[in-house]
Amino acid sequence: MKVFTLVAIVAAMTVTNTAQAETYKWEDDFCSMQGDFDSKKYTAKQIKNSHLVLESLTRSNLDSFFSPMSIEALDKLSMKDLDILTEEYKQVKRNVERLDVVPEAKGYKQELVKSIDGEYKQNKLTILGYLNPSEALKQSPQMCKTYIEPLLKNETAVQNRWKQFVEEHIQEQADITDDGGKYYRSLATKRYQEEKASNPTKYAKINLVSFGFGNCVNEQVYHADSEVVFKNQQKLNKTLFGKSFKQMCDEP
Repeated sequence: MKVFTLVAIVAAMTVTNTAQAETYKWEDDFCSMQGDFDSKKYTAKQIKNSHLVLESLTRSNLDSFFSPMSIEALDKLSMKDLDILTEEYKQVKRNVERLDVVPEAKGYKQELVKSIDGEYKQNKLTILGYLNPSEALKQSPQMCKTYIEPLLKNETAVQNRWKQFVEEHIQEQADITDDGGKYYRSLATKRYQEEKASNPTKYAKINLVSFGFGNCVNEQVYHADSEVVFKNQQKLNKTLFGKSFKQMCDEP
């Protein structure tokens, strides 16, 4: 009997040391969540960092530069903006690379680094598109060069490409709207005429670089799919917390 009791105690100690549950709680804008995790496998800090990585995949991570949308913003643009952007990019990327995450989230961390690289590329090329178009052209994806090439020619080429750009967008709306893009055509034509009458040189550049070139580059760099990210969040929580995961959300 004494031998059996000793074996039973040792077995119980083994089970206790194998898994040690702790409760982790967190919140977002609408929900409060919690779950029990094995503290022998993970730390609360690793879980927090893993959630941060997934949340960051669906938002902008660089905020020092905003593409000019007005003449005033265009006039203030300088190469100093690129220096500030580059420093921010290096720091943000370094911070992400240093994050200690659970093993199951390491792939998501690599995705986030890739997303930040793309964000930096878009912003950097937009700045160069305004201030050094020849360099922007060298680094540009092939399909985006059409917006920059006129800037290296003459003002007539720039104006012609701007007009073409407006017409392309009107046609796109015509293809996807029930009214054939009539409403959008009216607004776009009015805006084009007003900008052309006001300051055709600068407005042409804003439209070609910010709206044309910048958006084109943005379409070529990596972006995580928000639906996939949401599924990965659910998958990670299931792995970490199992059936203990609970979510309480406010009524919409």
